[in-house]
Amino acid sequence: MSTILIADDQVDLVSILASRFRALGHRVIEVHDGARAFEAAQRDIPDLVILDVMMPELNGYQVCRQIKQDRGLASVPVVLLTAKDSEADRFWGGEVGAELYLTKPIDPAEVVKKVQGLLEAR
Repeated sequence: MSTILIADDQVDLVSILASRFRALGHRVIEVHDGARAFEAAQRDIPDLVILDVMMPELNGYQVCRQIKQDRGLASVPVVLLTAKDSEADRFWGGEVGAELYLTKPIDPAEVVKKVQGLLEAR
């Protein structure tokens, strides 16, 4: 069983993804802003983090960078899940260390499949 942290200010999306991951036996931590995402990551050391880019407090790029710079979290895979789809956005996703950059609107089944692949590769 893996622990997955999902941080997005779209409560419905978090709920949908969380229920799908829980159905597969994963433990899910749900937060709705960037500051809480980083706090939860430090506290719970998840196996994978899913971050929206546009969130209150800290954006997903900032949280991803903090995770990758934290000695205890640096190896945790980060998935950026966002409506931002320009080449520059994708570039910054790579620059901050995200393993995967997915754009909204998303197919929850596809997100689950890609996340499962990252977890298995770990």
